[in-house]
Amino acid sequence: MSAQTVRLGRQDFVILPKREYDRLRARAERLTEQARGDIAEAKRRLAAPGRSIPLAEVRNRLDL
Repeated sequence: MSAQTVRLGRQDFVILPKREYDRLRARAERLTEQARGDIAEAKRRLAAPGRSIPLAEVRNRLDL
């Protein structure tokens, strides 16, 4: 991958080939799909019945 950096004023920009940009964008979308799955799982677990632990008890257990 041949990328170049350019500074315009106080901001830095990266110039890279479109093929590399497309590859990085596709990879980011895959990670987003995984994150959506993780969020859905967390919501499902929060909605499931069970014992919740108060924050004060968690802090005591973790010595925070």
